[in-house]
Amino acid sequence: MLGAFLLAGAASAELPDYTFQLQARTNLAVNIEEGSYNVELGSLVPGSFHMPITADRQVGFQLSITREGRPGIWYGQNGEGGRIYLLPEGLGPDARISEVSLNSHRQMVFSVTGTNDASKNGIYVLNAATPDEPVQIVRSPLGSSNWSSLVINEAGQMAARVTLSTGYAYALYTPNATGGFDSKILAAEKYVDPGYPYTFLYSPGANDLGQIAAAVDLQAPGSAWYQELRIFNPDGTSQVIADTRGHNPASNIFRFASVQPAINNLGQVAIQATLLDGPGRQTISILLWDGNELKVVAQNGMDVPGEPGEAIGSVEAFPPDINDRGHVVFRATRKSDGFRAVWVGDGVNLKRVVTEHDILPSDKGDARVDQETASNPVFAGMPSINRHSDISFGVGLAPPETDQVEWGTALYIAQSSLWTPDAPDAGTDPEPDAGTEPDAGTEPDAGTEPDAGTEPDAGTEPDAGTEPDAGTTPPDAGSGTPDPQPNPESDSGCGCQSTSAAGLWPFALAGLAGLTRRRSLKRREQASRD
Repeated sequence: MLGAFLLAGAASAELPDYTFQLQARTNLAVNIEEGSYNVELGSLVPGSFHMPITADRQVGFQLSITREGRPGIWYGQNGEGGRIYLLPEGLGPDARISEVSLNSHRQMVFSVTGTNDASKNGIYVLNAATPDEPVQIVRSPLGSSNWSSLVINEAGQMAARVTLSTGYAYALYTPNATGGFDSKILAAEKYVDPGYPYTFLYSPGANDLGQIAAAVDLQAPGSAWYQELRIFNPDGTSQVIADTRGHNPASNIFRFASVQPAINNLGQVAIQATLLDGPGRQTISILLWDGNELKVVAQNGMDVPGEPGEAIGSVEAFPPDINDRGHVVFRATRKSDGFRAVWVGDGVNLKRVVTEHDILPSDKGDARVDQETASNPVFAGMPSINRHSDISFGVGLAPPETDQVEWGTALYIAQSSLWTPDAPDAGTDPEPDAGTEPDAGTEPDAGTEPDAGTEPDAGTEPDAGTEPDAGTTPPDAGSGTPDPQPNPESDSGCGCQSTSAAGLWPFALAGLAGLTRRRSLKRREQASRD
């Protein structure tokens, strides 16, 4: 495939300007004076926190701890919202829920695993407009035990990486006439199905057309192990976008990161990778496949256009996200001071959206993006971007004058200057779409029922791999090839291992009973989050 990339150059089109809206603020139960906002005090977000955002700025996220001790789901819009779902009692101490996916039709999905009743494990489909109605549980395909990187798209389709008895597979779920979902395997590890060549499937991203983008491991007989970045189509076909040097000597991709890529409705893909940048040198980068070529959106040490003397410090091991404008959002540090930041870029332009120590509006007045302990990350998990380039993100907050007062974790929307109040849909800017009802057109639509189009309806959202490979000690850049990644049991949404509900419960007990000092609790909360 491609052996070199187009680096970011001079600005040719402006990225959005941003204003900030607080959606919610969580806090430990003992922090009574500082309180919380739109969330019950004592409810905490997970370490792999992700807050998907729809075109009309609906948002949702997982509460890993609640005052009841069971995980729940938060939903809101326009600065309002609250908890709309609590996992039922009696499912056992290890029952846990995954990150949430949401579409503009208020369909929310998340997976539940670890229950003491296997029939209660599965994909849970919840209508945020009627959250008191019973959830729908989907357990296909046969033999599935876990559903990660789960997403629901604007057409009501779902996509996930499913765990089977002998390995992973990518599954697409399409609504059927009976109100259920028909599942289809788009790819599988060869231990699951010998008809496929893949030795490992990494966490996938999906779009509104039912396409899945993912990195895969392969090893042909007598050849070195290598990776490919592929797009898998709803009809079962797939195509290679790029591959690593283990297969293609002209490639300067050392390896793709284990955190998932993102794919938009134009087939453009954003992914994190390690590039070979000269003899013995490796550089962590955010890459953008624009349909014709791979561009470098950002990489360690890259100059920031428009900020003389400023550069990217290090790209952090969290998944990027992309919209149909080709705008890519990701996390990275600023080189001059090491401050963490959320950035948006398109392979030409690059802009910081929010940076450590910035002052943001909050329910308590001006607040600073900060943590009590300087080494603790100020951002929570991965940011998301919608079609208008609004960005959702989580941050730690403190008063502007001191970082020793705990205002908890806040969830914000960076509101884009490109936003327009048109009705969200499943279109593929600039292609036409088909509204909210199924039709007989040739383009996919946003209906909840199958239609007579010639293309299938949809897929969207990120989540992550297992352990990030973008650490401080890079793999060998010599003539060999990197070792395959181990087959993990679960993935967390951020490239790091998730914490079980049972493991988090002692923190909740301590907060509710006030048995420990507030600062000790804060440090333990941050340790769990990171």
